[in-house]
Amino acid sequence: MAILEKLRMRAGLLLAIIIGLALFAFVLSDFLDSGGSLFTQSKHEIAEIAGKSIPYTEFETEVKRLEKFQEIRTGQSSFDENIQERFRMAVWENMVRDLVLEKEYKKTGIDVSEDELKEMFIGENPHQLVMQYFGDAQTGMLNRQGLVQFIQQIQEIQESDEKIYYTFVENEVYRSRKFEKYIGLLRKGINATSLEARKRYAENTTALDFDFIVRPFNTVSDSSISLTNADIKKYYTDHKGNYKQKESRDIRYLFFDIIPSKDDYKEAENFIINHMEEFAEVENTRQFVNLNSSNPFDETNYRYGELPDTLNDIMFNSEVGTVIGPYFEGNSYKLAKLAAINYLPDSVRARHILLQANQNNASRIWQVADSLKELINNGADFASLAQTYSSDNASAIEGGDLKWFKEGDMIKSFSDSCFFGKKGDVKIVATQFGIHVVEITDQSKTSKRVMVGILERNVIPSDVTDQVYYSKANEFAGINNTYEKFNKAVEDQNLSVYVRTVPGLQPLDREITGLEHARMLVKWAYEADEKEVSQQVFKLGNKYVIGVLDKIHEEGFAPIESVKAEIENEVRKEKKASIITADISKKMASNQTLEDLAGELNVPVKTAVGVRITYPSLPEVGSEPVIVASAMQLEENAISQPITGNNGVFVVVVTNLNSSGEATQEILNREKMYLDRSYAALVNYTAYEALKSISRIKDNRREFY
Repeated sequence: MAILEKLRMRAGLLLAIIIGLALFAFVLSDFLDSGGSLFTQSKHEIAEIAGKSIPYTEFETEVKRLEKFQEIRTGQSSFDENIQERFRMAVWENMVRDLVLEKEYKKTGIDVSEDELKEMFIGENPHQLVMQYFGDAQTGMLNRQGLVQFIQQIQEIQESDEKIYYTFVENEVYRSRKFEKYIGLLRKGINATSLEARKRYAENTTALDFDFIVRPFNTVSDSSISLTNADIKKYYTDHKGNYKQKESRDIRYLFFDIIPSKDDYKEAENFIINHMEEFAEVENTRQFVNLNSSNPFDETNYRYGELPDTLNDIMFNSEVGTVIGPYFEGNSYKLAKLAAINYLPDSVRARHILLQANQNNASRIWQVADSLKELINNGADFASLAQTYSSDNASAIEGGDLKWFKEGDMIKSFSDSCFFGKKGDVKIVATQFGIHVVEITDQSKTSKRVMVGILERNVIPSDVTDQVYYSKANEFAGINNTYEKFNKAVEDQNLSVYVRTVPGLQPLDREITGLEHARMLVKWAYEADEKEVSQQVFKLGNKYVIGVLDKIHEEGFAPIESVKAEIENEVRKEKKASIITADISKKMASNQTLEDLAGELNVPVKTAVGVRITYPSLPEVGSEPVIVASAMQLEENAISQPITGNNGVFVVVVTNLNSSGEATQEILNREKMYLDRSYAALVNYTAYEALKSISRIKDNRREFY
């Protein structure tokens, strides 16, 4: 029994160990499958900034917050990919700055109190962001009373667009003010010295006249210079800082343009011909165009001369319903119909009271608008009502006055109410911004306008045509699936005219010249191996594209092999300079003047007049800062030793030094003031960039967008 008991106990222990190991293996397998490891962050990490991991979800939340703010601000309900990318870039820059400076803020004790924040909104000197988002864009004024009321109202509301808007601006003001304080602190510690002021004055006022000779580098043949691997390696080591590089890719792509066929042109023409009769007879031209045309109905009321020549005179001298066409224009077959004749003012002046709806007042907002309209019709002061009730702070301070505007300057429903009404009308108009109580205060003289409905059919490649080009591109990619095969096929089939080279492609690039929506090709380039040909055929706009990854450049120092040709040129130049310098030095022993030396070397003596260190350009030679700086150190009429410049080896004799003499204290003060301003401007950028460079920023955004 005792033996059985021991076996049971040991079996239980063994079973526990086996189960434990199995569970560990299961967890470890799941962990590794998810892309993680025991020592790395999750594959869902979009960045690591200053030691802090940033999950994709946190980053995306901030992007959505900015998107919501812009939606409220502009009234747009959606944004295209380019604008969304700008949102992501703005969030990235803000996030990096906040995390990079977080320790600096703590070390210096920088913060912004509630009272200070309040002062920046409604104090005597509002913050620039408050003026930007709450001020009147035309007058530059801020309606403080209206802003105070606005802030009080949103504090009583749980959640609303107004509160989201205000909270966003408040946060941006807080962040901006902290950064301003930090930069201000740095500025106070950086001031120009009297020595720097004197140096700048001397550089700006001292000019040299000097004679010189130059023996260009090309007087020594390349073939006479021997280069060794040791020479290349030494130069690379000594100048390694010159060969820092960012991560990038060099690619090429072969494209196949998707061009409409003859059948596609015929289909578009037939479509227009088949709809001619119906288009001419239909009463609701706007609806017909919106349902059948490649482009929506144009709501513009055109003045004489604003239409194309093919339409202008006919439309202004015909009756409503007149049809022109079919005709071909801008890759479309078209019919044009005179949809309406209106007599409208060229411009209108109006004022309004904007009532914004939210979850608490949506049911009664129209009642408020009706009440305000009735008060105005009964003689109430519109300006006073606008200052009290309008949510448009920019115009409320002016009594709601919107000044003069032309048709199309305002949202269509608002614009139509003003241009199709008459002076003195008071109307209620709904837009995406809210409910407007509008009064037309003045109108210019009316003139004849025409509205033209264009029924058009764009000539575009059909699915059949598209498939032809896809098959062609796919066949090429399938057959020529290696680097060598691709290059040979391009050469053999004379396709080089359809190949484009794109060097230095950055990880987050979205645009490639000649291609639309190229982000997927960029992402492929960063997932592919060097010399790889894309097996996927990319459809980018009206092209099918095959990519080739020519070169991978990792962040850090460029490999010596990739910069070898550049280094060889520099080493060759150095060796030529040594040969030329030795030859000149030898001949200087027996030639005491520049003219004698020039004759011995068979080179002309040249003259530079009024040369300054701030603009070190020599006649017939070009920029030579080392030569000019060296000449500044010479005594007059003394011949220099050979000096190596950008274009050759020089010998210089200073003939005249023009100086304004010692600077007065007033001049020095002015120079110091200039330098102080220059340093202050530099601090904004250089201090932050210096901190950023040591903050260990790991950017994984390319894997998510």
